[in-house]
Amino acid sequence: MKTRQHPGRASKGSQFHLQNLVNDYPEYLNCLILSNSPSLRTYSATHPKWVSPLASDDYAEYQDKQFLEAIGFPKLSNKLASFWPQGGPVWDALATVEGKSGSRGVILLEAKSHLMELPNPSYACGATGKSLEQIKKSLTTVKRELKVKRKIDWLGDYYQYANRLAHLYFLIIEGQVPTWMVFLYFVGDVEQNGPSTVTEWTASIDKAQDKLCLPQNHLLEETIITVFAPVPVLNRQ
Repeated sequence: MKTRQHPGRASKGSQFHLQNLVNDYPEYLNCLILSNSPSLRTYSATHPKWVSPLASDDYAEYQDKQFLEAIGFPKLSNKLASFWPQGGPVWDALATVEGKSGSRGVILLEAKSHLMELPNPSYACGATGKSLEQIKKSLTTVKRELKVKRKIDWLGDYYQYANRLAHLYFLIIEGQVPTWMVFLYFVGDVEQNGPSTVTEWTASIDKAQDKLCLPQNHLLEETIITVFAPVPVLNRQ
C-alpha cells in the first residue's frame, strides 16, 4: 500500500501552485515542459500523465519504493534499496509518458517559489552511520559519471539538488527507464517574497550548478528540464 507524504490541499507556496497546475491546468504544465525539452518531445508519443499530487488521492506525494509504485516500476525497489537508504526524496510531482517505441518514460518534478529554497542549509544531508555511507557511495558514483571531482561537496546546502540528480541517474542508468527531471520555478509569488523575474531565478540556478561543479554536456544534461511558470496565470479564475 502506498504511503502518503504531506497529504491534503496546500494553502500557499510552490506546493499550492503545483497542485493547481497538476489538477486544473495539466496541459499548460505539459506544454511548458515539452517546449523546453527537445529530447522529451522526440521520445514522447503522448503528453505526460500526472500521477501525483492528485486531488483524488488527497494530493499525496511519494518517496522510496512508494514512488516507484506510483510510476509503475515496483520491480526496481530492491535496486533502489541498494542505491539509497530509506528516507529519500519526497517527489513534488510525478508523471508517466508513453514513448513512440511503446516504452514508458517517467517525469520527476521539483518545484520552488522563493530563493531561500536554493540553497538552503536545512536541506543539507542529515544522514548518519550506514545510511550516510550508502549516500556517499552513490553520490561518488554519480559524480564520477558526470565528470565531477570526488572532493566536491554534494552533502551541504545544495544536497537536495544533488540527490535529485542521483535519483535521475538511478532510473536512467540502474533502472534503464527513460526519465526526465523537471526543475519548476514559480515567478511572481508575492506572498512568499519570491522572484518577480526569470533573471532572478537564473542567477541562483547558475550558482547551484557552479557549486556542484556540473560541467557542460554531462551525461544527464539532456534529461534535465528547467521551466518557469508565472503565478498570476495559475491563479486566474
